[in-house]
Amino acid sequence: MAPWRLIYNPKGDAADVVSYGAALAEGRIVGKYQLSNEELSDAVVIQSVKRKSIVAGADVSVDRKRAAQENIDVAFAPRQGRRGAKPLGSVFLSELMSNASPRFDAEERDVDEPAALLYTSGTTGKPKGVMLTHRNFISQCRDICAHIFPLYSSDRVVLVLPLYHVYGLANGLVAGIFFGCGLSMIPQYSPQTLLDSIREARATCLIAVPIMYNHLVTLSRRKKAEIPQSLRVSVSGGAPLPAETLKEFERVFDTRILEGYGLTETTSAVSLNESGEKYKPGSIGPAAPGVEMKVFDESDREVPDGNEGEIVIRGDVVTRGYWNLPEETAATIIDGWLHTGDLGYRDEDGYFFITDRKKDLIIRGGYNISPREVEEVLYSHHDIEEAAVIGVPDKRGEEIVKAFVVLKEGEQADEKSILEFCNQHLTGFKVPRSVEFRDSLPKNATGKVLHKELRGESSDEDRMITREG
Repeated sequence: MAPWRLIYNPKGDAADVVSYGAALAEGRIVGKYQLSNEELSDAVVIQSVKRKSIVAGADVSVDRKRAAQENIDVAFAPRQGRRGAKPLGSVFLSELMSNASPRFDAEERDVDEPAALLYTSGTTGKPKGVMLTHRNFISQCRDICAHIFPLYSSDRVVLVLPLYHVYGLANGLVAGIFFGCGLSMIPQYSPQTLLDSIREARATCLIAVPIMYNHLVTLSRRKKAEIPQSLRVSVSGGAPLPAETLKEFERVFDTRILEGYGLTETTSAVSLNESGEKYKPGSIGPAAPGVEMKVFDESDREVPDGNEGEIVIRGDVVTRGYWNLPEETAATIIDGWLHTGDLGYRDEDGYFFITDRKKDLIIRGGYNISPREVEEVLYSHHDIEEAAVIGVPDKRGEEIVKAFVVLKEGEQADEKSILEFCNQHLTGFKVPRSVEFRDSLPKNATGKVLHKELRGESSDEDRMITREG
């Protein structure tokens, strides 16, 4: 039986637990696809497929003749109700489960064949389909999670992250099932729903992204809500976690956040900054067991500890490549080393520190400016809720630093006061030249700020809008 991809509603659902496992047992390649956040906000991102198709609503008119000429398959989604029309070859999940036998034989597959096809977030370009193999997932659970982030059958994990993203899939669903944990699934995220779920499930483990921790901290400030104290451990990943958010969350929820690092191409986590005596603020920790991490210069030569370069990774968790994109694969995986595009350094203890994305780096007057460094300073300002920094051209064509900020509710900081604050904490050439106030920052579905959208929207001539109450 030839493998095919399973495509369905991107929102989280209990059916995910059944459909992922069942599809893999049948030897299929599974894929859960994200919704576009660009012009077609409700379009599903499915790229690099050889056979095109249309799945239309039951009442939608499709030019079948033209579709046939363009070699496009057409199927229609069912009407509401069990007796409604269904796409050819489909079956209701309830029917499938009620008629199925509890006995089955899993289809044999080579461990190096693709098990899942996940798309990158597209923060620096168009999303690419990452092929993750059975070996990738086994290694992630057995060699990494078991050592740097152990889960137990007694744990109750809140599953709030989307399962089309590797973080939620590998470290939440797959690892949770692998270690026999209880899962509390949240199909539609809101800060209050997350807080309620932690309390009601008496959750012991929270795997979330920085914006969610920020929301929970904000919620704890606004309301005298009952703050659950059941969390044994909390993990943050997907984007840098501001130090101020980390400290306040740990204090309020009486837990410790472990900051991890990984990519879709590495089946999620490859390092984790452990709590306790080994913890180093701002670090992503040392390489996990079974994973090699180094720092290379532009000639792919390893640099000494303490020197900045590109972080590269090798190991059984690294993808075999991008779906139908051989050139992109060859440019990213060189001699077995995955080039992450993240800049950073390793200290004398083997701990890695991310300084920035290679494509986000700001260069002014020959000096490199890390947006993350400037953002950390902005986050430490007591009036700022969120911040992002990009480079924009000035009238001479050089890059200058521009900041985008979202103020906390009720605060009235202006551009002048924020720039003065930055002057007190940053070297002169790193201080933003302008500040734009926003009600929100553009993010992808996992809460990562889309710097590319900010770069596309801004110019040196932009009008500054100051929110003063």
